[in-house]
Amino acid sequence: MNQRLPFISLILNGVLAIAVIVLYFLHFNGQRSSNVELSDSVTTEQEAPIKFDNLPDLGSSSGAIAFIDNDKFEEKYQYFVDLKSSLTKENNKNNDLLMKREKVLQDNIMTYQQIAPSLSPEVREKRETDLMKEKEDYLAYRESLENEFLNKQQNLQKDFLKKLDTYLKSLSKEKNYSYIFTYSKGLPATIVYAKDSLEITDQVVRSLNEQYKKKK
Repeated sequence: MNQRLPFISLILNGVLAIAVIVLYFLHFNGQRSSNVELSDSVTTEQEAPIKFDNLPDLGSSSGAIAFIDNDKFEEKYQYFVDLKSSLTKENNKNNDLLMKREKVLQDNIMTYQQIAPSLSPEVREKRETDLMKEKEDYLAYRESLENEFLNKQQNLQKDFLKKLDTYLKSLSKEKNYSYIFTYSKGLPATIVYAKDSLEITDQVVRSLNEQYKKKK
């Protein structure tokens, strides 16, 4: 159960902040050279250039890029603080319940080991069967608590992401942000918002499929 608690940060940390100068240079400073290199490589290796049709013009359509400091966000966003506190309390409560039940099981096993030599084979077999059943019940109870806790985490995660996504979409529309990143010092940044108009998945897939068909 102690391994579950770090998962709270894993679920929630990546959702919270925004860092970006690298992507800015990728889009603006590296745009021309990257397009030339990609076009040249396709021409030599695949015998025909990929058509870059209907791709967004980053020079005119992309907006500002911003970031949120993850550490500050976690410290000051009250909803997140309350959520983390609630999950921590429930995790500690579950740990206490498991420790008490595990102690009862261990005490019963130790008691049996002490008196086992004086018991008849039939009684020993019966006690061992009972202890085995008690252990199986304990493991099933532990798994039930873990699954219940994980489900609650996932539901809270969805609610948290929904709140954040709704706000970021509204903010990006008002401020014309193209990308929003998570940022925590010393850790990789993660995109948590990208303007829909900058998605090029369909165009890339269509062009690559055309190239693939020509080579078959």
